[in-house]
Amino acid sequence: MTRSLFVRLLLPVLLLTASASSGALAQTLILNGKVSTEKVLTVGGKVYVPLSALPSLGVQVSSGGGVLSLTGGKAAVAATAPSSGTGGANQKASVTGCLNEWLFNGVWRLRATKVEPVTDPPGSYNYGDGWAVTIEARNGVTQTITLDDVGVVYNGAVNLTFADGDSWGKSVRDGWQDKTYTKLPQGAGFLYTFKLYPDAKLERAEVLARPPQKLLIENLKKITDRYKGVAFTVPDPSFRVDLTCKK
Repeated sequence: MTRSLFVRLLLPVLLLTASASSGALAQTLILNGKVSTEKVLTVGGKVYVPLSALPSLGVQVSSGGGVLSLTGGKAAVAATAPSSGTGGANQKASVTGCLNEWLFNGVWRLRATKVEPVTDPPGSYNYGDGWAVTIEARNGVTQTITLDDVGVVYNGAVNLTFADGDSWGKSVRDGWQDKTYTKLPQGAGFLYTFKLYPDAKLERAEVLARPPQKLLIENLKKITDRYKGVAFTVPDPSFRVDLTCKK
């Protein structure tokens, strides 16, 4: 292969610092916690990913006149972020996906598997009718962890949002505190169902007439010092699941 041809073949890729052998198995590329269809290339023991994968990470790519320009970090955020307007803020950045789609923030994996109406039984909290969302969570690192050690607060924000802009945060979380303190070895996980209700009771017909659009589980950017080498791979490790689509 001539040098010019070799250069032309590699122009669409960006060199990343990584260790690999030319005979290694194909690697899966994960961008912002989601599996990408982009292909990873190994050449001469170095790993390359396509430039087309970078915009989703907040890196601006431009080329022309024999110059390739990459802009990242605060500069890229300033250049691409939409204005929030006076007195407001944009939607919280999170790892996003659909029902039944595995999401990954670099430490733990999560997917929402089911959404269905639920009724708080008499003699309980007297919340009436609401919606229940079942999630599956798994340890995505090689160390044994608890969710509390990697930013999951048992009474942290869990919200359902609706098409009209309303959101519900009132919930029944029986057993959720135990889940956040349970030790999870590598690959271990659990199922859990969040039950969320409106601030004021609604008739069951009203609840059924407005299915939830999204589930947000807030994850704080804290990892205790005992876990060396464990780190989030996304700017905001929270999860947002679009309940209107399914994988």
